[in-house]
Amino acid sequence: MLRFMTICLLAWLGAAYAWAEEKTSYLLDPKLTAGESWLANVKLSVGGNMHVEEQEAEEKKLPLTVSAHLQYEEHLLTWSPDKIARSLRHYGKANARIQVEEGGILRELPANTRQIAAEIRNESSTLNSIEQPLTRQQLDLINVVGNTLALQRLLPGDSLAVGEGWDHSATAIGPLLGLDYLAVCEVRSIIVGVVQDQVQIRLSGTVHGTIDGAPTEMELRGAYLFHQEQKRITKFNLAIKELRTASEIVPGLDIVAKISITLEPVESPHPFTADQLKQAGDISQPLPRELMFDARAQGFCFEHNSNWYITAEQRNLVSLRCMHTGNLLAHCNISTLPARSEGRFTSLDQLERDVRNTLGDRLESVSAATHWTTPQGYKCLGVVAHGKVQEVPIEWRYYLLSADGLPRVSLAVTVEQSQLKQFNDGDRQLVDSLKLLSKQPTKTAVKSLANPR
Repeated sequence: MLRFMTICLLAWLGAAYAWAEEKTSYLLDPKLTAGESWLANVKLSVGGNMHVEEQEAEEKKLPLTVSAHLQYEEHLLTWSPDKIARSLRHYGKANARIQVEEGGILRELPANTRQIAAEIRNESSTLNSIEQPLTRQQLDLINVVGNTLALQRLLPGDSLAVGEGWDHSATAIGPLLGLDYLAVCEVRSIIVGVVQDQVQIRLSGTVHGTIDGAPTEMELRGAYLFHQEQKRITKFNLAIKELRTASEIVPGLDIVAKISITLEPVESPHPFTADQLKQAGDISQPLPRELMFDARAQGFCFEHNSNWYITAEQRNLVSLRCMHTGNLLAHCNISTLPARSEGRFTSLDQLERDVRNTLGDRLESVSAATHWTTPQGYKCLGVVAHGKVQEVPIEWRYYLLSADGLPRVSLAVTVEQSQLKQFNDGDRQLVDSLKLLSKQPTKTAVKSLANPR
């Protein structure tokens, strides 16, 4: 009888233990509602080396450190774990100190660009100022690893117990890391414990993709907390070991980055107007990806898609490259020419002759030569030519903009003919938005004039 009772007791204890184990599962399903707000506090530190090429293709390693602090109120407009999410942000703080070798700079987001719309559409993320276009440097300042709009995508939406884990999708990891393109995503999270109503989760894995057209490999190690009452991630820490290959537009990197994020609910009224909410809340179209390049020292400024990158800036020349998912689509040289006297303009025939002389034996045909008035009110001449460079079919597009009393500006765009469909007339925005300005010498320009050597 005693043995029988012991067996029954053990069976009951086993059933009770199994029942208790079943009750340790936790539903990791974020509950986000349009109209709610949270205060995001993001700290980033980076240390390592920047790889730059010098003369004779020699590579030089430059010590690099970055310390950045972002703080913003984020107002949610719409959210989906795998499709479209959009928010409005007001940045109270956005600064970074960048040290390369012995030189350092401090960057800060200007007061007139601190209202930002953020969007994730499938695997792509976008940040855009709702007041005026950002510059590339301003975008880089706020487009850091740890996109808070993407953070809740890490959660599986299922119930799991301590010791259980799940694999992350590209729609979660790509926007979180700010990748342009994600080729390999081998990242996994696992529940490691529960403390004070918060589920402790560890993350690890590797990703391969591109950032700013450059191939990158990242090793990830992270830890974050899921608040069971708030039903969201409230704290997130991530360490990244990154090896980025130099591209045509950015240097290589061998760095370790550490990111710390906290999110706190905000009950006070948000700082956005009804018109801003209405305009940003229309998700039928993706957020625009326009940036501003201000080249007052050269005599012009223009807007451009974020696929365009400035690769060189000289006294009378700016060079750009257009990239898409790591591939070069086109390049463009924008040059400043002396102003013509009032009423005197270059003729279309003269521009075509100049194009033919410039291309020489590479030219096969001129398919278009025309003129029009740009949206900014300037006279514009355009010539489109075709030919080959080392047996590769090329299309060249030349533009010349002019106005009385202002420097003339020429644009020379080169596109492989196989890339024309993907390029999709990506040069027209440069031409249509370009503004001619009276040249304003910078301190560097004044110094070079005083001492030509």
